[in-house]
Amino acid sequence: MKIAIVTGASSGMGEEFCHHLDRKDLDEIWLIARRADRLESISETLSTHCRILPLDLTQRGSFDILKKKFDSSDINVRYLINCAGFGKFGNTWEIPDSETRGMIDLNISALVEITNICIPHMSEGSRIIQLCSASAYISLYKLNVYASTKAFVKSFCNGLRKEVECMGITVTEVSPGWVDTDFISISKETDEVPDRVFKHLLRKEDVVAKAMRDADRGRGRSVIGMFYKVQITMSTHFPRLATNVWKSYFGHN
Repeated sequence: MKIAIVTGASSGMGEEFCHHLDRKDLDEIWLIARRADRLESISETLSTHCRILPLDLTQRGSFDILKKKFDSSDINVRYLINCAGFGKFGNTWEIPDSETRGMIDLNISALVEITNICIPHMSEGSRIIQLCSASAYISLYKLNVYASTKAFVKSFCNGLRKEVECMGITVTEVSPGWVDTDFISISKETDEVPDRVFKHLLRKEDVVAKAMRDADRGRGRSVIGMFYKVQITMSTHFPRLATNVWKSYFGHN
């Protein structure tokens, strides 16, 4: 049975990926997120049969449930798309501990755990798509923990890509800038953020369409828009300058 796994499938980019996977001649799409009602609603818009898995990926027991479902099914994971994650603005020490732990657990631990569960059920031609961020390439004032989790994802993708190369499995790191989803409103719940921080908004439809094209071509990284391509290049080669430019958005030099 050919399947796709999508985490964070209840909204935003995860939901958009589901619609693209609906065109991929799969037997099932497994939708993972906390909100069962949202997953049910999304499944009704897809022609591919969906398996609804309302799991909280910050809870260890969720992975035991998922492993049991894998072990009881004859599956071939053709696509793994890890979209689950969130960020919070604020000085690192002022963000509530529960939010900090949540970012690390969801953005890092859950991504690694699900990837490790899926790889033994993949074969040549399978695709791993990890939602990273342009913030992975720069140290971010007032978004430090989130950016640091994405720096881990970038590094993890680079190493994993080499590990699965001999198996014919590809790993695509998707690193957009700001995408017009509810991620932005959630990230601002812990601090005031100037509107100019969110300039150059991208449409989720455009980000996901390019990510799917890049993954199907076996590309290692997917970045859309000249602004963000230049930003990543500058962050890579001139990190101090890039960090200072980011900080200036908040009215600080």
